[in-house]
Amino acid sequence: MLNAALLKQTVRENAVLWTVLTGVQCLMVFSVAMNAPIAAAGVAYYNLLPGIFAGIYAITVGNRLICAKVDRGTLAYVLATPVRRRAVTTTQAAFFGGSLLAMCALGAAAHCAGAALSSFGLTGADVRTVLELNLGLFLLGWAFAGICFAASCVFNLTKHTIATGGGLVCAFLLLPIMAMFGQNYAFMRHLTIVSLYDVPAIMAHSAGWFWGLVALGMIGAAAGAAGSWAFTRRDLPL
Repeated sequence: MLNAALLKQTVRENAVLWTVLTGVQCLMVFSVAMNAPIAAAGVAYYNLLPGIFAGIYAITVGNRLICAKVDRGTLAYVLATPVRRRAVTTTQAAFFGGSLLAMCALGAAAHCAGAALSSFGLTGADVRTVLELNLGLFLLGWAFAGICFAASCVFNLTKHTIATGGGLVCAFLLLPIMAMFGQNYAFMRHLTIVSLYDVPAIMAHSAGWFWGLVALGMIGAAAGAAGSWAFTRRDLPL
């Protein structure tokens, strides 16, 4: 059950960050699509930058949703009303997932619009590729969000939430970059969940990429559910 008052408050608290990150992504992918065909734009853009934006959003918002409210004491006012902890976590998780989905949907629309207005044009196959790329991006962000949300539900202090959830997400984002520094570091690519979002495989429509996205969805759901379960059962310093 969602709590409307808490949802409105959460939207207001995160509207600026969401708007800035979404706007920057849309402008960037629109610009890339205007100057390169879908295949080149996909390789140049989706391999790195959107994952970093999703990571920044997940770390920042994940901390704000639960832990920051506990840390500041504002959650006491929410729980002093007839609002169950389960309603709090369900509402915050719904906002997290919905805002990520909207971010990726607008990014896909900007990519298609840029391609349609460019000299390269936009085909039905191109639209399918863009949608698949953004579905993968959403599920990668969903996995990041689940990890950060779980940390936010478990810890009482912001510094612990960011160190744990944010540290894991940053590590997952840095490992593929480190893998580019030579053959000796190539194994690091397999130590991160980012590898489950296989952009080249999606672009080539090869077999297997879909199951990587399923795994990302399951990671996000499992982490979020575990965090929610922990939050409903632990003592809070309220």
